[in-house]
Amino acid sequence: MASTRVETAAYTDLGGERGFRFLAYAVQFFFGGWFLYNGLNFFVTFFPQPSGSSGLSHELIHALIDTKLFAVVKGLEIVTGIAFLANRFVPLAVVAAFPISFSIAHLNLIANNDLFSHVVAFLVIALNGVIGLGHLDKFLPMLVRRNGDPSLSGLKTLFGSAHQ
Repeated sequence: MASTRVETAAYTDLGGERGFRFLAYAVQFFFGGWFLYNGLNFFVTFFPQPSGSSGLSHELIHALIDTKLFAVVKGLEIVTGIAFLANRFVPLAVVAAFPISFSIAHLNLIANNDLFSHVVAFLVIALNGVIGLGHLDKFLPMLVRRNGDPSLSGLKTLFGSAHQ
């Protein structure tokens, strides 16, 4: 009876791992495509740039466009979208995409008072969060309470001279 429980637990864990991996990749590629498409839309118009569904969001979006900050954000959306779709530098892309996701969610929750905006707000944070959870093991070293002294070991590792 004990071996049956162990076999069942191993099978369940394997299926859970496989299912989560599938979900995380599906979310990553959807989110990457969404970011890439919306980022490119700013530079090559596929559809008219939404100006916001409220006066406040309209003013904010136009201020970002007028100050050229929107181009920076859209450029980051393109770069992170490509990283997600290419499955390269994904933990870095998660970190880079989160402020954008948070800003989108904040604008949609605070400035826009419609159901679609609220769904988009939840969705952008949830999608970015699922990808982040899928790579949580890469972020855990940053969450240590006592991190030690600064050193050059990271640079040595980055540039391949860790063995010298």
